[in-house]
Amino acid sequence: MKILKILAAAMMAAVLTVTATSCKEEKSRRQRRSERSEEAKATETKPDLDVDKYYVMIGTMGEYNENIRLRYFYGEETMAVVWYHTPKDYEYGDIFVAKDGIEPEHIPNEDGPYPMTYSNELSSDIELEKIGNCKDLMNTTNLIVTSADYDGMGHWSIHMKDKDENEYYYGFVNDAFFGVELTGAEQGERLVFAMNKGVIIIPLK
Repeated sequence: MKILKILAAAMMAAVLTVTATSCKEEKSRRQRRSERSEEAKATETKPDLDVDKYYVMIGTMGEYNENIRLRYFYGEETMAVVWYHTPKDYEYGDIFVAKDGIEPEHIPNEDGPYPMTYSNELSSDIELEKIGNCKDLMNTTNLIVTSADYDGMGHWSIHMKDKDENEYYYGFVNDAFFGVELTGAEQGERLVFAMNKGVIIIPLK
């Protein structure tokens, strides 16, 4: 009887070992499938935006964050823009196009902290059409920070490179509450950016 109990215990241990091994193998297979799926998403190529001019929401401005901070892309140029519009219906990375070809108005900063400069503004009565969000419509790229410098007058310059040593630049004026904060970026840090037509649009994380 004692021998039978020993044999039964040994058989049960063997069954448990096989079951545990099978579970580990299945978990490993699921993990590999998940990693391959993430890699496929990362390398998926989205078409470039078929618009010549567009705005991207990058944060909020104002004493109570009641206005929207935009980056305006027109041709090969980029402009920081304040849109006097409530941000409650929008989020970081939203992409807009202007109706009727409306352009930002250039307002001199005569009484501001940086004289001899100007701000670019869209008034509260201007309506922009949202066409999507950067995270859904644009490709992404992983970049490594090579330098992050404060240039003075509220302006920051972030220099980066990709895995192929291609160099990139992202500059901004720290005058808003940004969806992704880069004033604390450090050399060697890895960042993810939305890209369109080979141009950096905004940091995603």
